[in-house]
Amino acid sequence: MASFDKLDMATLSGSSLANFNKIEKDYTIEPQFKNKFNKAKLISTLCYPVEKINQNLLYGKADSITIDKDPVFILGHWRSGTTHLHNLLAKDPQFGFVNTFQSVFPNALMFGKNIFTAMMKIFMPKERPADGLKLDPAFPQEEEFALGNIHDMSFYYFWYFPQDTLKIFDKFLLGKGLSEEKKQKWRDEYLRFAKLALMQTKGERFLSKNPPHTARVDEILKVFPNAKFIYIYRNPYEVFGSTFRFFKGVLPSQKFQEITDDQLSDNILKVFTKMYDKYESDKSLIPEGNLVEVKYEEFSKDNIGYLSDIYRDLNIGDFNSVKPLMEEYLNGLGTHKKHQYNFPQDVIDKVNEHWHYAFEKWDYEMIK
Repeated sequence: MASFDKLDMATLSGSSLANFNKIEKDYTIEPQFKNKFNKAKLISTLCYPVEKINQNLLYGKADSITIDKDPVFILGHWRSGTTHLHNLLAKDPQFGFVNTFQSVFPNALMFGKNIFTAMMKIFMPKERPADGLKLDPAFPQEEEFALGNIHDMSFYYFWYFPQDTLKIFDKFLLGKGLSEEKKQKWRDEYLRFAKLALMQTKGERFLSKNPPHTARVDEILKVFPNAKFIYIYRNPYEVFGSTFRFFKGVLPSQKFQEITDDQLSDNILKVFTKMYDKYESDKSLIPEGNLVEVKYEEFSKDNIGYLSDIYRDLNIGDFNSVKPLMEEYLNGLGTHKKHQYNFPQDVIDKVNEHWHYAFEKWDYEMIK
């Protein structure tokens, strides 16, 4: 069975060929990762004809689509419960979403799709390293990898170049150094990307789960002015421990640079703060009645009750009609392994120092 720590195939393999030349100019690829980078570039080169055929087949069709129902965006830091909420909502047939295939190969959605899907089934891990959640090309997925494979404006370039994490955050989530023309290009291509997701999964309302969007509320609203948002948050100690473990599990398959545990820890602490501050600054832009904030610990006790409230508060449909589908999904999960953390004092001190505001805002007790 494939696993992330043994997989030597970065998701950049599904990128547009034009991106590779930009990447080689903008980032340092360390010598020990040259072969892996060149392998990804070779796959992209071989896929180039497929990419062009698909663009000719799909782009005009996608651009002609009108999105009539306001999209729903799930926000929150990694490891805050966004995936579980996403999987539940995706059981509602009204929702179209980005699946795992589209997240890696956004440029191969029609011609050649069967070949690439078969490749993914062979090479991709069957479970996520941090929590054992099942993976499959057809399952709902966040879209940031796909955005980086369509153009060069994705925060998930930090997976490839972790030493540049904060610079990448500032550029692609805060827009520092991006021209208005580049920002508009992102908006236009994101709109088309959402339409392609609806076409692929045959939905009527776009459903997004993408943690980096937590710092992009202002840009999302420029694309979808009446978008609905669900923001989920979790105990900061759990978020830090789970995020560190998750990133450590995924980085070996993606990185073209080395990073120490101390550097990774520092990046997580600083990115959380930047993301939190941006969200708190932007959320006042969301139209009244279009935002629901959910505490993970409460949601986990009563998934169905909270989902019913979300449907009512955001006015996104008749929950009772889809409730059996979500209950069936929950019943089929079985026992889900949850990592038990025993935080050392230095971790407690770091989280207390950097994220004290989150404890106060969300009413969590700090460990001294």
